Amino acid sequence: MLHSSQQEKHEARKRTKNHKPKKKNKTSTPGFFENLHPGIRESMENLSDIYSSLISNFMSEGASPLNIFNPEVMAKTFAETHKVVINTFIVKPEEWDEKQRKYLSDLDELYQRTLDRFQGEKVEPIIMPQSNDRRFRSAEWTEFPVFDYLKQSYLLHCKYMNELIESLDEINPKTKEKVQFYIRNLMDAIAPTNSPFTNPEVLKETIRTHGQNLVNGYKKFLEDHANSNFLNLPMFTNLKEFKVGQNLGITEGKVVYETALFQLLYYKPKTELVYERPLLMIPPWINKYYIFDLQKENSFVSWALEKGFSVFILSWVNPDKTYADYGLSDYVIDGVLEALEKVLSISKQDKLNLLAYCTGGVAATLLAGYLAKRIEKNPIASFSLLAAPIDFEKMGDLKVFICKDQLKYLEKRVKNIGYFPGNEMVRVFSLLRANDLIWSNYVNTYLLNKEAFSLDFLYWNCDTTHIPAKLHMEYLRHIFFENALMHANSFCINGAKIDLKEITTPIFAFATKSDHIVPWQSAYAIKEICPSNTTFILGAAGHVAGIVNPVHQKKYCYWKSDESISDPTIWLEKAEEISGSWWPEWYQWIKPYVGRKIKTNMWKSTKNIESAPGRYVLSTSPSDNF
Repeated sequence: MLHSSQQEKHEARKRTKNHKPKKKNKTSTPGFFENLHPGIRESMENLSDIYSSLISNFMSEGASPLNIFNPEVMAKTFAETHKVVINTFIVKPEEWDEKQRKYLSDLDELYQRTLDRFQGEKVEPIIMPQSNDRRFRSAEWTEFPVFDYLKQSYLLHCKYMNELIESLDEINPKTKEKVQFYIRNLMDAIAPTNSPFTNPEVLKETIRTHGQNLVNGYKKFLEDHANSNFLNLPMFTNLKEFKVGQNLGITEGKVVYETALFQLLYYKPKTELVYERPLLMIPPWINKYYIFDLQKENSFVSWALEKGFSVFILSWVNPDKTYADYGLSDYVIDGVLEALEKVLSISKQDKLNLLAYCTGGVAATLLAGYLAKRIEKNPIASFSLLAAPIDFEKMGDLKVFICKDQLKYLEKRVKNIGYFPGNEMVRVFSLLRANDLIWSNYVNTYLLNKEAFSLDFLYWNCDTTHIPAKLHMEYLRHIFFENALMHANSFCINGAKIDLKEITTPIFAFATKSDHIVPWQSAYAIKEICPSNTTFILGAAGHVAGIVNPVHQKKYCYWKSDESISDPTIWLEKAEEISGSWWPEWYQWIKPYVGRKIKTNMWKSTKNIESAPGRYVLSTSPSDNF
């Protein structure tokens, strides 16, 4: 049963929703490759038919998704950049002449060295890919002069463009960030690795299969993009290998409470004695909760149960347009706080421990600030923040998407549909690491015709939830653009002005060094604001892999320091590196706040609305979004 006040509020907001299926078109083109090998001829005729279908689908009308690269914002950015380029050229012509000469000289030298290689001479490369650039790992990119020339000429052009933009001292810093991001994504897209005619791995596979790799690859392309006007991403992972409730999110539990906004899950204890203070986990509002409970071998929930915790998780609803006017206060007060109060009621405790991930950490932080203002007795014994952004000035390339013009454009679009689509958020995050998350998958899936490998947290990454229009715009405009968490009393939750410095609850803040979504310096800011009550730990790896790091795998490492240092760079220089998972470090930290171990009949006495994982988390699947 839905909580009555929440249900009434939600019913008052409901609207209708229509859906019109799209039609697929397919035409064929007669073969005209009579003089080719029979296998190649068949492949080429199939490709002709596929390309006809491609054009037909592209010209058909379909739903227009949110445009990440707003043409108006891009045009304004390039116009401002062009103006500065012209002014700089007039003021410093000799500097520009030198850049041009150096670039053309490098190209000429590369050409000469390539000719020398054809004559059997050994020559040194002019430029090498960066150590983390995996696009050119194939030996052919180095061993064959033609491909080596393509690689180095491309890298030289990227270097020239980067240096050109970087030298524009008079450009607005935010405009420079945008144009650098746009240029980098453009250069990523036109890399020789992405073309079937200039990628040696693809050419080898094409010869081996008589072109069948391209035929089958583009069939996949059409299938993946038939209903989206070709704006879908290539699959990160094999979606058929996973199903929530069967091989993901399988720890035994039950839904013990639900409202229009969330379900509350409670997991069956694994130990005879449990810590008296429960653990409540808050997932991001843009993803499903089972990141905490993937498979048996990497489930944080299962590990915490074995340690003796009573584990509860909030599972957000996947909102449609009827949730359009739910905002941050709703998610903090009617979401996190209501779940917290229900857990305390079930456990008959006056305090619990809160653990929150990513935007869930933002909600938990806002709640802690709210409680510091509004409640005399704080019900949070401790709260742990995992990859939670605090200082949005340090959010890296994500800032490219947030400016006044973009916000104005985006607000109009999300108001029209009532929510920000979850799959659009995946696109945004993917563009931050386009080579790894877009183009490598494009080459493997559509050019090499490889099957996507199976990885549970990549499936979870695709299993998104929508974001209510009001929540998304409040978050972007106030928390992100205005950086409200870093400015005391500049944002209100339920009428209370939030000042994070008033939080006295013990805080465990964890971030990861290679996080492309929440740079660790942004998460470190809570240590700067609350130095005396915050323990900061920095883990290796990225936004998900660094979090889901079970002890038995003995992977990665983490850094810790007991010193209160405001500068994150200095903190890292002085921090101690420790091998292995951060999970035991967190367990040792939280022990003083969990209470004593007790016997309890809470599992038997708590009602069961339905078994975990619950229907809220099953409302969509990645195949529906992509």
